[in-house]
Amino acid sequence: MALVASGGGHTSFAVALAERLLDLEPGLEIEVVAPAGDTNTLRRLASRLRGRGVRVSTSPKPLHPQERLYRVLTRAPHALVKASALARGVDALVCTGSNHSVPPSLAALARGVPVFCVEDPYRVFEKSRSVGLLHGLGAYALLQWGEQLRLYRSRGFYVGLIYERPVYKPERGGYVLVTTGTMGHRLLFRTIARGGLRGYRLVIQAGKYWAEYLKRRLPGSVVFDYDPDIDRWIAGADLVITHQGIAAIQASQAYGKPVVIAFNPDIPLAGGREGAEFVARKLNLGYLTPDPGDPSQLDRVVEETLSKRPAAFGDGAARASKVVLDFVKGVGRRAA
Repeated sequence: MALVASGGGHTSFAVALAERLLDLEPGLEIEVVAPAGDTNTLRRLASRLRGRGVRVSTSPKPLHPQERLYRVLTRAPHALVKASALARGVDALVCTGSNHSVPPSLAALARGVPVFCVEDPYRVFEKSRSVGLLHGLGAYALLQWGEQLRLYRSRGFYVGLIYERPVYKPERGGYVLVTTGTMGHRLLFRTIARGGLRGYRLVIQAGKYWAEYLKRRLPGSVVFDYDPDIDRWIAGADLVITHQGIAAIQASQAYGKPVVIAFNPDIPLAGGREGAEFVARKLNLGYLTPDPGDPSQLDRVVEETLSKRPAAFGDGAARASKVVLDFVKGVGRRAA
């Protein structure tokens, strides 16, 4: 079994599925494929899957965020060679989205290996590019909302929300956690720097571009670029502020935390405004598009959200793992 962990939220999906697959089938041979050179993903995989017998390998990512398209031409041949070797030794492959998942999935499909792609929970009104492409070529789609079935009328399985199991006991640590992934959040960070959330103790995971900026402007706050054990910070937060990403799902579902989704228009591949509003509404979360010109807007939404209890959904990772294992054993294939 191979799981492609393509960084960020894609890695979170892979970890969640690896955990549940091993619960259902102890001793299952699992290889997790991370992007070459992605130290954050490798640290996260080591933090969550150490001691469970999971093999971790790497393959080139054809295109990184903010890179020009021509870079695909230089990396794609190597990625396809690596993917072809991987596909020879697996009986199923799970892709978690991103262009990094495409070469291994194509190689597996070419060899007749069943491929399952996790669709983004924020892609409710249109397919994500990678999953849509691979589904059109014969892959199965693992869907996190029933509403996504209209996008995938064939070879689509509604499984529910896919998130990692909690590793810490939730508590109220007296701080608000702001976490926005590798790329950060321009509007949100400028809103905070201009006085938003001044009355709160802040812990900020700022990403590789914004950590120094925030450290200079918020000397009393805890600011860091990345922590592979972000769950420790989530578990202790009174409230979590994040963008349209997996952290909103993890914090609300695994830890029951009130969450504010601060929509980030600078990362369109993470889903549009409609998708972010949909997730916030379904999960009973706070929602806004931060405005640096009106920092008080952020404070109002946080105050309103602190008293909200997130809506709880079932364990989609467990259901998705059962779908994949049934296919490997031939049960699901006959049913389909």
